[in-house]
Amino acid sequence: MSIRAKLFLIFFACGIVPLLILGFFNYWTSTRTVATLLREDIEQDSEGITEDLQACLSEREEGMIELARMRSLREYAGNPPAPHALPAAMSGGGQARPGTSKTDTAAALQRTASVIDAALDSSASSSVPESVRANLAVFLETNRKYYAAITCLDVKGVPLLRLEEISNSRGVHQLHFQTENFLPGSFSPDERVWNVAGLKPLRAKATRGPMGTMVRYTVPLFTAEDGPNDPRGALLLDLKLEAIFNEAASGRVTRWSNNSPSKDAALAPRLIIALSPDGQIVYHTNEVFKHQNVKNVMPFFQTVSEAMAAGQSGVSFYDAPDGERWMASYRPVESLDLSVAAASDESAAMRGLRSAGWTSLLLSAFIGIVAAVLLAQFASRTARSIERVTEGAVAIARGKLDQRIEVRSNDETRLLADTFNQMTDRLREQMIRETELQQFQAFMRISAMLTHDLKNSISALSLLVNNMERQFDKEEFRRDAMQSLREATDKLRGLVAKLSNPVETLSGEYKRPRPHDLAPIIQRVLSATAEPVNSLHEIETNLPPTLVAFVDAERIEKVVENLVLNAIEAMGAKKGKLSIKAGPEGASEVFFSVADTGPGMTEEFQRTRLFRPFKTTKSKGVGLGLYTCREVVKAHGGHIDVESQKGVGTCFRVVLPSVQKIIGPGDKSGRETPRPVL
Repeated sequence: MSIRAKLFLIFFACGIVPLLILGFFNYWTSTRTVATLLREDIEQDSEGITEDLQACLSEREEGMIELARMRSLREYAGNPPAPHALPAAMSGGGQARPGTSKTDTAAALQRTASVIDAALDSSASSSVPESVRANLAVFLETNRKYYAAITCLDVKGVPLLRLEEISNSRGVHQLHFQTENFLPGSFSPDERVWNVAGLKPLRAKATRGPMGTMVRYTVPLFTAEDGPNDPRGALLLDLKLEAIFNEAASGRVTRWSNNSPSKDAALAPRLIIALSPDGQIVYHTNEVFKHQNVKNVMPFFQTVSEAMAAGQSGVSFYDAPDGERWMASYRPVESLDLSVAAASDESAAMRGLRSAGWTSLLLSAFIGIVAAVLLAQFASRTARSIERVTEGAVAIARGKLDQRIEVRSNDETRLLADTFNQMTDRLREQMIRETELQQFQAFMRISAMLTHDLKNSISALSLLVNNMERQFDKEEFRRDAMQSLREATDKLRGLVAKLSNPVETLSGEYKRPRPHDLAPIIQRVLSATAEPVNSLHEIETNLPPTLVAFVDAERIEKVVENLVLNAIEAMGAKKGKLSIKAGPEGASEVFFSVADTGPGMTEEFQRTRLFRPFKTTKSKGVGLGLYTCREVVKAHGGHIDVESQKGVGTCFRVVLPSVQKIIGPGDKSGRETPRPVL
């Protein structure tokens, strides 16, 4: 397959396909999110409307109870006066009017006089006590949007009066009292009213009347006490169900526009519908559909309407005549024997999202294909140049350093070919000079090692000389100084011996590890390097009496010496604390640590430069000390760790084996087999 085809397929597989998958996933996630939010929104609508209906009904029922507690009504129901024996003043007229707030009551009381005058226009009202007329008139005037009529029955269930709002010939709404000529059976109360205990409004089923769908309430009018056997009349209140639904649904439109899950969802059409068990539309957001059978005007709503008629709750979809897909959430209103549904146009909510999603996918695919084609065209022009460079590179890799790569193009392949040619020229020169450089490697290696060992010896002698002027008169100091001088002399003599025999020195051959007590080794190093500076720095040691490790004592002594000298040099002339600790580490290892309160090291230095040869923070030094320490410790089968914090100090911890580690015979896995020290 050609490079052009390969690049096209690679770009398509690694660029366009993931982009399309990501686009599809984002589109799917967005639609699911909007659908979920829309579902939650309409469920909240249906639940909220149901709760608002219950709250509105409870408020109306409280007003009915307050009206039934009026003394004038109770006396009127128990002992209605003769037509010409009316009281001169209102009885209970100063009581707060039921079913109203304080503001409504105040406004209603201001209209009481005019309301009574309007009622008195009817000749039938003359037989009704003034207090009764006032209380009923104010109640109906204040709650005229909720109630169509109020009927009062005496203790025998006979209608005494009916108060309703009518329009006269001039179109003016007036309150009308009726006290006679009642149609038989028109005002039948709920039979439970004659036996119920307490003031409890009794609700009947919703019925269709001339003024819309009504719910009739029957409230007992107790003439004395409110026991189950006490005499009582009854109040019949015809509640306008449409007014209750209007109040419950009044806040939905505002919430739709302000709290919709998305901009598209906010613009999506919505509706609220209430159905009776027989399929009559009790309430609809569109006035045209009210008071009609849902099967006749909304046949497409049949699936949802059947579930509503069965008193079920849930969420369902239906298709409108215009092809739009709607989502509806429905639930029953148990107290009214109705069912309410809130629906929203899901297609409208998703339309903008779907359009943007498909546009984004098509645009991404188009851009990706165009880019892949352009890349393939570019690759076809450079394929031959790349092949020439490849052929030349293969020849150079096989050892033909006289191979020349010729490319005629002016793009990056020309620069690559020229670079290969320069590389081969320099490689030939490098191979000529490599032989010369190898001759100097041995000398450079031994020089670095001897320079580092010599530096440590000189540092120890410098510390000794610096303290001679202050402490030379002390016999103990002179004795320790002589011992330190002998040891330093022996070390320098050993360095000269190594320089005299470079072959053995460069070979890295050392004595075989044997059991040695580290405690005296550490004490000897401290006496030579740390004791001379005990007047400047605090020295803290925590060593066991014996600490046996399987090591080359000379090499480990240099490790201890290097770590102690580094700690002293790190603290410098500023007073600090040098801490030396040692002890067992598990069953087969021992440890010793050297800690100082110097400036510490940064995390970047520890990560990139620590334990690297020729890397140091000192102004003077070759940077082989810690590198050599780590190599020596690793050669013994141990490890060295460091903890350092900038501005706090540094602690080096060396762990060494306390048993001999050998490779067991026949152990092909190469695992280490411990052998106890005898």
